[in-house]
Amino acid sequence: MTALVPSRYLLIGERPYRDADGGEAWFGYATRSAALIRLDRATAAALRSGDPDALAGLDPAEHRRLARLRALVGRGEDELAAVTGGLREGSARTSSRSVTIMPTSYCNMACSYCGQEHVKAAHDRVRADRTARRVEAMLADPGVDTVSVTWFGGEPLLALRVIRELSARFTAAAARHGKTYRARMATNGSLLTVRTLAELHRDCALDEMELTVDGPEEVHDRRRLRRNGRGSFHRTVTVLAETLARGAAPGLRIGIRVNIDRDNEDSVTDLLNDLACLGLAHPQVTLHLIAVHSWGNDVSEVELAARAYALREAGWLRTAEALGLHFAPLPAATVRTTCTATTRSGEIVDTEGRVYSCSEHPLVPGARDTGVVARVADLAGSARRPAGAFDDWYDQVGDGGAQCSRCPILPVCGGSCPKLWREGHLPCPSVKFNWAERLDLAVRRRGFTPFDADGGGAR
Repeated sequence: MTALVPSRYLLIGERPYRDADGGEAWFGYATRSAALIRLDRATAAALRSGDPDALAGLDPAEHRRLARLRALVGRGEDELAAVTGGLREGSARTSSRSVTIMPTSYCNMACSYCGQEHVKAAHDRVRADRTARRVEAMLADPGVDTVSVTWFGGEPLLALRVIRELSARFTAAAARHGKTYRARMATNGSLLTVRTLAELHRDCALDEMELTVDGPEEVHDRRRLRRNGRGSFHRTVTVLAETLARGAAPGLRIGIRVNIDRDNEDSVTDLLNDLACLGLAHPQVTLHLIAVHSWGNDVSEVELAARAYALREAGWLRTAEALGLHFAPLPAATVRTTCTATTRSGEIVDTEGRVYSCSEHPLVPGARDTGVVARVADLAGSARRPAGAFDDWYDQVGDGGAQCSRCPILPVCGGSCPKLWREGHLPCPSVKFNWAERLDLAVRRRGFTPFDADGGGAR
């Protein structure tokens, strides 16, 4: 039998816990399976040390369990090749297609940290029809099972009529061909109403929406000011709370994104308290705390250093947990593809009918033209888009030419953002730096409490 050794993608917690019966438990997180694994003291020590004799002495059933979860792997296995191979396979899948559609490039906000350029333009029905026919061709393709559309901008709700019209075509085509169709939306939330949310969910197959709230009312309205000079905090959170209370969109998953930098970091705790008090500690709502980074612009004056941000974030997550807000302490699944930019089965279509592989290109000055990989008018039927600038990302990682090649969270991250890496930025998610604190939160959710191994008491 091939000797088994600890995976390079295994993280072991540094503290013991007490279970409901008073027994001692240790935990590891295997990123190749995105699994939180309970261990006994001897197994945790053997995995941490990698001692062959200690590992050989483990119970055979435990050996098999840890191997199944990819916490133990065969000696000599090229795990990096296995992980990048899985990412390549996921990115090469053609049965699932995703299209990000920009029904407008304009935005009714002028956020201080935004690097996008927003321009008003008349709706072009001919171009919109070409985009619609492309999505319909994907739904008609016998080799495609699922098509997902993301409504993006600018602010997509400025073009609600367009979304309604195209969604009607997409849902009809999905029904006609017996395919799965779903939609999501990234919005600033300022134009939402309960009626609009219910309609989008019911009639437009919208099952996921992400909107941004950057702080309590005073802070949010200063950072995310509408162009008419009015704030949006009160309206946005009131609509969300009322929608949830009425059950107006029962299957809609709502992500609340908080973009955090030096300007608002000290108000995050107040925001979390406000969200909980306003009724957003709800199973349909998931909290996403995100460090501000470059969106094609220079944010060095306000950007938080990655490790400093991760340290503060751990505290915010503990607060969120205490308040009953929902979030994922650790990634619960490995990634199939890093992002749209690394799979030719995904694309972004702007209002001019230009096709991009990366969502950071269409509205960023200087990248709008260089990032174009095709035009919708030139693509035949459901043919996948041409290769873009980052479709070779897994070659770079697999060759050891990226920091990601040596990172233990690669299977659940995929490298985060190839574009930022190549521009010299550090796009690593905070879990890379605060995984131990997040593991602690995940373990406590399972009913375990910190255990004092010497005295036997809770700490």
